[in-house]
Amino acid sequence: MIWALLLSAAVPQAAAVPALRPSPPLDYARLVDEAIDGGRIIQAEAMLTQWRAQPQPQDLQPIEIATARMALEKRRDEEAAARFAALGQSGVKNCRVDEGQGIALLRLGRSREALEPLRRAVAACADRWRAWNALGVAYDQAQSWALSAAAYERAFQLTDKPAQILNNYGLSLLGQGKADKAAAIFDKAREQAPDDARIVANGDAAYVMSGQDIRRRPADTADEWGRRLSNAGQVAMRMGDLPRAQAYLSRAVTEADGFVPDAAAALAAMGGPGK
Repeated sequence: MIWALLLSAAVPQAAAVPALRPSPPLDYARLVDEAIDGGRIIQAEAMLTQWRAQPQPQDLQPIEIATARMALEKRRDEEAAARFAALGQSGVKNCRVDEGQGIALLRLGRSREALEPLRRAVAACADRWRAWNALGVAYDQAQSWALSAAAYERAFQLTDKPAQILNNYGLSLLGQGKADKAAAIFDKAREQAPDDARIVANGDAAYVMSGQDIRRRPADTADEWGRRLSNAGQVAMRMGDLPRAQAYLSRAVTEADGFVPDAAAALAAMGGPGK
């Protein structure tokens, strides 16, 4: 008996296992917003799908906001504008809704209608660089140059990826007839996004309009350079500078490896040789 008691006393008692606490629910609204703002669209869409599969009653409106934002990111602008408008009409007060509605309207060519929601967006959330950038574009459409410059400046201060803002500001300067200043801005934009074909083309246009020659980049293939020469020639042609236009277009058809149809067609219209 004594030995049994001793052996029993020597056996360690099992420690009590603490009860597992349930994991807190994911904050889908924040996670999806951050993914969209960060340009992680595939991730945002995957999380939005999960969120829709297990919504809480309070999630219905945030899900609608996220769905509208996803439509905007995918360039479904008509759908996005309709969704944002419906949210606004239902009484939603949210700077992302105002920002999204303004951007969608801008893309649809309705810049006057875009002004009011974009103003509301920056008034409620002054740290939204996309809203400030879009507001700058809307002010440009209204030729409110001082207001657009101030909006771009504010947007520039709020992001470390300013290529889009610089591109829009360069276009603003072109619209004001300040091609030399625009060329300098596009140079800065190209430093930020050297492979953005839109920025390269806009910069070339600014160079031609300011009387400067465009320069081939080391990264340009012969065909890419040919397309740039063709675009430069057509800018010169629209300016009425026919000798420069013919020079650029002729170089386009001779310096490219392949056929440059736009340059050949423009030369033919001018009576010049094609390739």
